[in-house]
Amino acid sequence: MDFQNVNPLNVWINFISGNLFPMTADDTSFSVLWKIYSILLWLLELVQVCMLIPGCILVPKEKALKDGMVGLVVTFEVTFMVTRIHTCKRLMRQLIQSLNDILHAKDELMRNIVVATLKPMETPLKFYLMAGVLSIIIWSSTPFVLVYQKDVFFYVDFRMPVAYTREPFSTTVFVIGSLVVLMSSIYIFIKKVSVDSYMMHLILMITAQYRYVALKLSMIFQDKVPRDDGNSYNEKKHRLTMDYRAEKDIKALCRHHNTIVQMTLMLRNLLSLNFSLIYVNSIFRFCGIAIMVFAIPSTTLLETTVIIMYASGGIVQLYLLCSCVQQLLDATIEITDKAFHEEWYRYGGLIKRTFIMIIMANNLECKLSTFGKFNLSLPSFMTILNSSYSIALLLLKTN
Repeated sequence: MDFQNVNPLNVWINFISGNLFPMTADDTSFSVLWKIYSILLWLLELVQVCMLIPGCILVPKEKALKDGMVGLVVTFEVTFMVTRIHTCKRLMRQLIQSLNDILHAKDELMRNIVVATLKPMETPLKFYLMAGVLSIIIWSSTPFVLVYQKDVFFYVDFRMPVAYTREPFSTTVFVIGSLVVLMSSIYIFIKKVSVDSYMMHLILMITAQYRYVALKLSMIFQDKVPRDDGNSYNEKKHRLTMDYRAEKDIKALCRHHNTIVQMTLMLRNLLSLNFSLIYVNSIFRFCGIAIMVFAIPSTTLLETTVIIMYASGGIVQLYLLCSCVQQLLDATIEITDKAFHEEWYRYGGLIKRTFIMIIMANNLECKLSTFGKFNLSLPSFMTILNSSYSIALLLLKTN
C-alpha cells in the first residue's frame, strides 16, 4: 500500500485531466506522451479563456453573468491551484515520501483505517464527475440546433459568450467554435475534479494517520492492569511489565504523531492558498449558478434539468471538500478521546503524566487556510452558499 495505489480513482482522473500531479516520490510517473497530452489540453484552455474574456465584454450583461461568469471563475481557480501544486513539487514529493514510509509498514489496522477513511468519498466523487460532465455536454450541445434554423450567427448564439472572430459569422465558424466551447468546458471541469480529488486524497490520507494514532492509543490502555493493592510479588511484577510495555508503545506513537504533525505542516504550506482561493471563488461560482437557477422560469425543461444537475454536482463538490477538511480538523483534536474512556488511570505515574500531557497538547485546532476567515469547514459550507445567494440577488437587482 502506498500513496498511489490506495486510490485508483484519483490516479485515473489525474491522467485523464492532464494535470499530472506527482503520485510518487520520484519523477518517473509520466511518459513524454502524457506530458504532450497535458500541454495540448492547456493550449485548448488558453484559447478558450482568451476568447471568453472579450466575449463577456461584447455581449449583454445578462448573457455574460449567466453563461460566462461560471466558466471564467472555474478556469481561474483551476489554473491557480494546478500551478500552485506544480510549483511546490519538491514539497509535494517530500510529503508523498513521508506517507509512503508509513504506509509501507505491514500493519493491517492502518490499512483498514486508510481504506475506511477514503471509501466514503468514492461514490459522491463519481456522482460529482458524472453529473458535471453530462450536464456540460447537454448544456454545450443545445446551440447546435440553431444550425438548422439560420445561416448567420452572433456571439450570443454560442453557449458561452466567446469571440473567435468578428460577428456576424458563418455556420462553419459557429460549429467549430461550439465544439471548442464543448471540449474546453468538459476538460476544465475534469481538471477541477482532478485537483479537488487530489487535495481530498491528501487530506484524508493524513486524517487516517491521526485516526490510527487515536485507535492505537486506546488499544494500549485496553490491556487489563491489576489494581495496586500490593498483595503479591507476581502482581507487582506484572504491573511493572505492563507499564514498561505501555511506555514503549506510547513513545513509538509519539514519534509517529510527530511525523504526522510535520506532514500536516507540509500540507498546510502546500494547500493553504488553494483553500483560501476556493472559499472566495466558490462564492462567485455559486453566485453564477444562482443566477442560472433564477432564470429557470424562462428556460426549457432540458435546460432546467441541466442547471439542476450542474448545481447539484457543485454543491456535492463543495460539501465533500469542506467535509474532508472538517474530518482532519476533528481528528487532530480527538486523538485522546477514545483512550480517555479506557483504564489509563490504573497505570503508573509516568504513564499517567505522559497521557495528560498528550491531552493538553491536542487541544490546539489545526488551521489549513492562510486567512482564518476563509478556512474551509462544514460551518463555512453554509456561509459560502448564503453569501453566493446574497450577491446573486444584488447583481440581479442592479441589472
